[in-house]
Amino acid sequence: MPSIVEPIDVAARRRAPRLAGDARRQQIVQAACRFFADNGFSGPTRDLAASIGVTQALLYRYFDSKTALIEAVFAEVFRNHWSVGALEGFRASAGEPMAERVASVYARMLPQMSCTATRLFFRAGLDSYSEPIYHGSMRNWPVWTAMLENWRCEEGLPPLAGKPLMEGERTLMLALHHAMVTIRVREYIFHTPRTLDDADDIAQVAETYDAGIRAVLRRLHAGQASAGRIAFAGEVQEAAA
Repeated sequence: MPSIVEPIDVAARRRAPRLAGDARRQQIVQAACRFFADNGFSGPTRDLAASIGVTQALLYRYFDSKTALIEAVFAEVFRNHWSVGALEGFRASAGEPMAERVASVYARMLPQMSCTATRLFFRAGLDSYSEPIYHGSMRNWPVWTAMLENWRCEEGLPPLAGKPLMEGERTLMLALHHAMVTIRVREYIFHTPRTLDDADDIAQVAETYDAGIRAVLRRLHAGQASAGRIAFAGEVQEAAA
């Protein structure tokens, strides 16, 4: 797999240009984003320091611990989360076919998922950093809930206010999102050749899940599923875990 970290110049290992405190801190965070995306969070900070031509001691002048640096990395990468504006965009498309509405939401979201952000998100899961995954799910839930509410309405099923979220519905929304995110995973992690552009790829996933979710919802609400799937999913905070 090709590295996403720039080759380290030998001279750069010996010294780095003097920078003001804020500029140096930002340089370290940006370099750490690329470094951890490529090497995982177990990558030694001494190697990170060498890659930008500073000492490990200087790095720890700006961050008390490696954990603090990792927190700064996630704050930087997910500062403009891809869910921003998703709920407003979905609501603005009211009246259009549901598959098109879902495709429109993800057509706005996926371009914001950079290579570094995608790789870091999966590194977080592999290296047992659950906070970014949890908070990402929590930020996505409002638009997922709005989508589910609309599917229920179109299928003549009770609103969420009348019948709370079921476990099967929770996993349906997660499955839809994961299918969309896989478009970026194939590109940035698996490096699979693309045969469809984003618009066609997103539309196909949206069309598939629009049809499938409707069928599964009818079965869930008719009680034609396992007890676990039709059970109340609990609070949104629990559902996002």
